Amino acid sequence: MTRYMSAKEFRKRMPDIPEDLKRWKDIIVLKKSRPVFKVVAFEETPGDLLDRSETLRDPLQPDLQEIAAIVHKIREAA
Repeated sequence: MTRYMSAKEFRKRMPDIPEDLKRWKDIIVLKKSRPVFKVVAFEETPGDLLDRSETLRDPLQPDLQEIAAIVHKIREAA
């Protein structure tokens, strides 16, 4: 469930935001009745981002292991 709060209330409740996020899935901060930003719990985001990043991987771009192999070959040639 989403909680909406004003920017003023968000600043005032900053110390309590982690506890609020346990109860509410996310918090949308409003300024002049318009959404400014959304706060979500950190634990939910990284896995989702990593999953999406793997599916969006560009096959034409080398990964870190390929880059390391290229650098190693260059250093051997020098």
